[in-house]
Amino acid sequence: MYAFRKVRFTTAATALVFGTGLGLPASAGATALAASQDSSTCTVSSVTAAADQTQKPWEIADANPGHLTDANGTPLDGTGVKVAVIDTGIQSQTQLSVAGGVVLNGESTGYAADDDGHGTMVASIIAAQKVPGGNGMQGIAPGVQLLSIREAGCNAPSGNDEDTMATGIDDAVDEGAEVINISQDGYDDDSKLAAAVQYAYDNGVVIVTSAGNQGDRDTTDNNGTDYGVNPRTYPASYPNVLAVGAVDQYGTVPTFSETGSAKNTYYVGVVAPGVAVGGLVPKGTIAIDDGTSFAAPYVAAEAALIMEEHGWNQSGDRTAARAYDVIKIIEATADGDGAYSASQGWGEADIQNALATKLGSGDSLVSPGNTISGLTRMLGAGPNADGQATTSQTDVNRTVIKPYVAASVNQEAQKQQRWAYIALGAGILVAIVALAGAAVARDAARRRGQPQS
Repeated sequence: MYAFRKVRFTTAATALVFGTGLGLPASAGATALAASQDSSTCTVSSVTAAADQTQKPWEIADANPGHLTDANGTPLDGTGVKVAVIDTGIQSQTQLSVAGGVVLNGESTGYAADDDGHGTMVASIIAAQKVPGGNGMQGIAPGVQLLSIREAGCNAPSGNDEDTMATGIDDAVDEGAEVINISQDGYDDDSKLAAAVQYAYDNGVVIVTSAGNQGDRDTTDNNGTDYGVNPRTYPASYPNVLAVGAVDQYGTVPTFSETGSAKNTYYVGVVAPGVAVGGLVPKGTIAIDDGTSFAAPYVAAEAALIMEEHGWNQSGDRTAARAYDVIKIIEATADGDGAYSASQGWGEADIQNALATKLGSGDSLVSPGNTISGLTRMLGAGPNADGQATTSQTDVNRTVIKPYVAASVNQEAQKQQRWAYIALGAGILVAIVALAGAAVARDAARRRGQPQS
């Protein structure tokens, strides 16, 4: 039993949710779904509007779209690549154009609509167009074609379950998607969903999915099933997908970002911006939110740029080798330098590094399981590892939180502060000696019968 959940960060959990935390019961049937409909659970009702609509969200500034280039300095924007967003829909607007899609959640307003807002935020991180004189939002790969697979939503009369998710993956592949973003997860293995993931991989489609947001809280679904803290999530933990955790502006992994474990398998591939990130809501303004939901599209855009760079968007490239190569490039060029961490995966995704890395195979695809020359070797317990870590290498037990390094201290100020502490200590010592002397004098006076001051 499964209930997909949006993977935004929230304090409550159920079982199929977005990277936001909305959960609707999947196996209880349409009646239960209808009973769970509540506009107050829509993403647009819970996000915060950006205070400065003209400012570029930090995760977009970090990616630096418009200045991303290949190893030869050629600009890249994802042109020629199709990216499917399996979510609550994508609201067509000035900055977001939807090339096609399907509706699987029973809504009557079409695939280019979104009354929830979650799918629109996700899609905007991938492909929002920059508007001169407009707001600060710009997608990381604005040249891609967006496909909207509308299979969930706060007011959806159907969908929101693993069967619909599986159908959405199959439809996206059949519609020609090269990259699929899934910012949802659940907690039960499902054969139909697993088969759909394998179908996508066999056709060279890269599935990028959110890792989940229950890393620091107990997880119980609507039927009372308790999955514990930091449970294994699906489709994130299936082989041949790229699961993405979250980091903030300082590279710190928030406690809500799920990690996997030795018991549940380590499945996080990389981490990406997922705290206080900005994206467009259906009305066209920038909203701020947290969650691994919004880390996934950062990496989905990276996958599209890699495909554009190497020309891997042709019909002949629809083999497992393409999915394997793109995922390996993203993981091996992250900032973990080939060492695996349960919370950070292979490190924080580095888009420009991935694009600037020259492969020994050039633009030729390398079959799954083989070494891609030019990439850092990945050693550890994580997915797609090239081998196990040795005792001299960082492994799964490394510190889960990256330290925040403060700015350099002014040395003269530090010296003055040190002498101030020494002087203060000397003063305290003198005071203690004086007080001790006074106490001895009072005690002697008491013994001699003299008056005490």
